[in-house]
Amino acid sequence: MFSVPGIALITGAGSGIGRATALAFARAGASGVHLVDVNRARLEQASKDVSTVATNPGFKSHISETDDTLKTFGRIDYAANIAGITESVLGPTADTSLETYDRVNNLNARGVFLCMREELKAMRAQEPLARIPGRPGVRGSIINMSSIAGCIGLNGVTSYVASKHAVVGMTKAAAISHSVDGIRVNAVCPGYVDTPLLRDIEDFVDFSILEKMTPMNRLALTEEVADVVLFMASERASYVTGHSFVVDGGSSIA
Repeated sequence: MFSVPGIALITGAGSGIGRATALAFARAGASGVHLVDVNRARLEQASKDVSTVATNPGFKSHISETDDTLKTFGRIDYAANIAGITESVLGPTADTSLETYDRVNNLNARGVFLCMREELKAMRAQEPLARIPGRPGVRGSIINMSSIAGCIGLNGVTSYVASKHAVVGMTKAAAISHSVDGIRVNAVCPGYVDTPLLRDIEDFVDFSILEKMTPMNRLALTEEVADVVLFMASERASYVTGHSFVVDGGSSIA
C-alpha cells in the first residue's frame, strides 16, 4: 500500500472511480479527504464509508471547492480531478450537436482546467509537505482523469474524445510550468471500467463486445484505477510528472 500523508481533494467522489479513489486515500493514511460531487445522495453514501472526511454537496463553483478544502484542512496536498460525463447519445461527428459538445466539454475539459488552476494556486502558496533526503520538497500532486479516449480515437463519442484529449494536453502544460513550484501534475487514462458513467450508455453498447475488445477480456474494477491514482499521488512516483498512465487491460494497443 502506498502512503499518502496529507490532505486530498477528490471531485466526482460520489460514485465510480471517484468513490474508489476517496476510499483508497483514506485507507492509505490521508489525514483528511474532501469529497466533492454534484449528486448529493451518492456523496452522502460515499461519505459514510470514508473516515476523516469533509463533504461538499455540489459544485457551487470550482473556486469554492478549493476554498472549502483550505478552510477545513488548511492545505491541499493531493487533488484528483475525476468528475466527468460522457455523451448520452452515440453517433458520428456530423450528427453531434453543439449542445452535446458544449455540455461534455464544459465539465470534462473546462471543469478540470478550473479545478486544476485553483489547486495549483493553493499548492504553490504552501510549504512542502515533507522533505525526503536527496529529493526537493513537494508542495502537491495533481492527478487529472482522462481516458483512453484521450490517447486514441473512439467511434461515436466525438465530444468525449475531444474533452479527454484536452485533459492530457492541459496536464502536460501544467506539469511543465509548475515543476519549478514543486508540484507534480499527471493524468490517468482508464479503458472500459464498470462504472455508473459507462452504464449510462449501456442501451447503445454491448458490454460483452467491450470485454472482447480488451485483451484481458474483462472490464476494469474501479479499485484498479484508484490504485494507479494513489501511486501517482504518492512519493513512489516522485520523479513522474506530465505523463498519462494508461490503465486499459491492453485495449488501446490491441
